[in-house]
Amino acid sequence: MDDKNTIIGGGYFRPEEKPFIDKISDILLKAQTMYTPQLTDFLNLREQTILNNLINKYDDLYVHYFGGFGNAERVRGIVAPDYFVPQDSDFGIAMYEIRYPEKFANLHHGQILGSLTGSGVERDRFGDIITDGENWQFFVFDSMSEYIEEQVKKIGPYKIHLIKKDFSEVLLPKDESVDETVLVQSLRLDSIISTVYDLSRQNSKALVDHGKVQINWVVNKNASAFIAITDTLSVRGFGRIRINDIMGRSKNSKYILLVNIFKK
Repeated sequence: MDDKNTIIGGGYFRPEEKPFIDKISDILLKAQTMYTPQLTDFLNLREQTILNNLINKYDDLYVHYFGGFGNAERVRGIVAPDYFVPQDSDFGIAMYEIRYPEKFANLHHGQILGSLTGSGVERDRFGDIITDGENWQFFVFDSMSEYIEEQVKKIGPYKIHLIKKDFSEVLLPKDESVDETVLVQSLRLDSIISTVYDLSRQNSKALVDHGKVQINWVVNKNASAFIAITDTLSVRGFGRIRINDIMGRSKNSKYILLVNIFKK
């Protein structure tokens, strides 16, 4: 991929994203031909970018997003004609609080996600998992509420109880991430990991080769894969990098990235 402008502009699609693009294209076509609102699964930031790009081709369609609270990262979208004004209830989202033995247990995001997806429910049925540092809440399809309550009785070795809550009771999420501006030689996956975590290119490539790196929550073993705006990189043992913006080039021709780093 030589045309970096397509990456900077957000219009670059990866081959592995084609199934999602096809799925969203079907939703857009259905909304247009039937002239009725269509609801998506929970979408990550990259998927939201793709939907925003595709919907620009339809003058009479709009997309509304909601994930259970104002700054949700994972949201459901409603693709609809301009007449439609959605209510929160239209997004079909339920919010649960996790009751657990706080004196003995120390829950973490990966542990909770593993238990939820281990119930047999796909990741795109779940929204954000949030904490205020002590309490935990998560969002899921409302249509799957009964199933989740029946299936998820433990997280790790700890017995838990799920309490359905109203959106007005959402926690104030504790944000331990930091925003930074970094200069990278290229937009390759290994180059960005090397720069952010101060690793050699060889060590970064090894992490990718051994399946320890995900792009948008999908394992990617291609160290030369190009990164786009709103991509989220998860590096096992190091943390998470979200590409918020690609702001052009520096005087020495390096790319200037605005990134959000969690657990650097």
